[in-house]
Amino acid sequence: MQERTIFLRAVMLAPIFALAGLAPTRAEFKIHYPIVDYREIEIEHNGDVTFDKRGSGANNQQSYTNELGYGFTPWWELELELEWDTNPNQNLAYNATTFENTFQLTERGKYWADLGFFAEYSHAAATGAPNDFQFGPLVQKETNDVFGFDFVHTLNLLFTKEVGTNLSAASPLDIAWQTRVRLSPFFEPGIEYYGEIASVSGGASGSQHRVGPVVVGLYNMYRLGKIKYELGYQFGLNNATERGALRWRLEYEKVF
Repeated sequence: MQERTIFLRAVMLAPIFALAGLAPTRAEFKIHYPIVDYREIEIEHNGDVTFDKRGSGANNQQSYTNELGYGFTPWWELELELEWDTNPNQNLAYNATTFENTFQLTERGKYWADLGFFAEYSHAAATGAPNDFQFGPLVQKETNDVFGFDFVHTLNLLFTKEVGTNLSAASPLDIAWQTRVRLSPFFEPGIEYYGEIASVSGGASGSQHRVGPVVVGLYNMYRLGKIKYELGYQFGLNNATERGALRWRLEYEKVF
């Protein structure tokens, strides 16, 4: 029965893969988790800012998103995301409206890992700018009592394809990985990696790679809901990447 449920969910996702034949945007510093919280409303803010040499073009790039999400079923969550960003020496501008879907494919803890699928459509705010789809698998694995600690590992592999006018032929792949140790619900330190392969089909340059520490925490207010936070710093690993980037995430959750 469980295998049949997974198959049916995969069939529902098949049209998204059909879009794969359709310009990369800057990689988002965010981990997507495969677990859906049924009947839970989420209000979320994400932000990041880059640091590099003055005049390099990679210094003080900023990105901010505000999101509203809800777990409509035990395996499907929908989020509406509003995006703002800016490049050096430019004013902050509204960039895109995005609809995000998270599909939980397996029952939590039942298999070797918890599997999910992420799919979003982003509609550009600027006239003539291309829209894009992003989609791919989400994997999470918990390892217990390793050297006396419990760990949680999360991997995202997300492909992007542009559609509409002025689109790029590139097919970038965004990779996000996070491993953190569960010291307490309030404080879970870890390490993250964010990478962007310029195009999996080749013909593009400028792939980026970053790694750095992160702290994740949760404060449970019980009937009033929960507050989650994430704070991380990324160090650039190659010449195509900024020297550093600070990223944060603040989220309020409550079951209705």
